[in-house]
Amino acid sequence: MLTSPASVLLASNADNFAQNDPIGWMMAIISMSVVFSALLILFLCFKYIYPIFALFGLKMMKSAHRKKQFEQITDRRAQMQRNMKVIEKKTGKAVDDVELAAAIGVALFLHEDGMHDRESNVLTLRPNNSAWTGAGNNQKRSPIRRF
Repeated sequence: MLTSPASVLLASNADNFAQNDPIGWMMAIISMSVVFSALLILFLCFKYIYPIFALFGLKMMKSAHRKKQFEQITDRRAQMQRNMKVIEKKTGKAVDDVELAAAIGVALFLHEDGMHDRESNVLTLRPNNSAWTGAGNNQKRSPIRRF
C-alpha cells in the first residue's frame, strides 16, 4: 500500500494530538472558544456596526425621497406657470399667485357659507349613560363567595 507524504503528515499530527490530549479536553476548549468568539463578533457587528449602516441607508432613502419631492414640486410649478400663461392668453391680463389664492379662498368661503342652515348657536349636551362612562361600570363584577 502506497502512502503519500500528506497522509503520513496528517496521521502523525493526529497521533501527536492523541498522545498529548487523550481525553479531548483541549479540543473541546478550542472548539468552544472558536464558536463563542464567532458569536461575540457577530453580536458586536449587529449591535454597533449594523445601526451605522442602517442609519446611512435611511439617510440615502430620505435624500432620494427629498429629491423626488423637489422634482414633483418643480413639475407642479411648471404646470402652474403654463396654466397662468393660458389664462393670460384667454383673459388678456396676468393672474398673480396671490390673486388666484384669494379667489379660491373667497369661492370656498361662499361655498361653505351656503351649505349650512341658520342655527341658533346653542349646543344642548345631555348626559349619555353607557358602560364606558364610569370607571365603576368598567370593572368586572365578581360573585361574592362565602365559605
